[in-house]
Amino acid sequence: MIDPFTALSIASTAVGQIKQLVAAGQDATAALSKFAGAVSDVNYAAEKAKNPSVWKSLTGSPEAEAVEIYAAQRKLSDMRREVETLIAFQHGPKGLEQYKETLRRVKAERAKHEYRREELKESLIVWGVAILAISSAVAFLAVVVYFIGRSQGKW
Repeated sequence: MIDPFTALSIASTAVGQIKQLVAAGQDATAALSKFAGAVSDVNYAAEKAKNPSVWKSLTGSPEAEAVEIYAAQRKLSDMRREVETLIAFQHGPKGLEQYKETLRRVKAERAKHEYRREELKESLIVWGVAILAISSAVAFLAVVVYFIGRSQGKW
């Protein structure tokens, strides 16, 4: 997963490519896929911001992240309307429906693969830190008990 500003940059580049390719009468599938991926990334970031991880809560500003995501969603909404208008004008209602189906497919694919991998990675880090903290606490407690027992002459 990428941050909203990077996704917005990718989307902007993709929209420019879509305009050029459609104007030239060429296939814009790759550019549409990039745009759909960027839209999916921003939407996923918005969904994750609703329920941030413990690590994210401790290291970042939720307000700043919310503003970034909101701004990216607004700009993407404008870009999406522009792309849809362009596609509808060039390919008609059937082409627009195919485009929307592509968006749904890319979103589902990313949710299944990339986002799941990101969630697993984040979970592993959180669990690893938790296990390390618990292990350190147990070891510290064992050392304290050892020295207390030694000072009392039990060991």
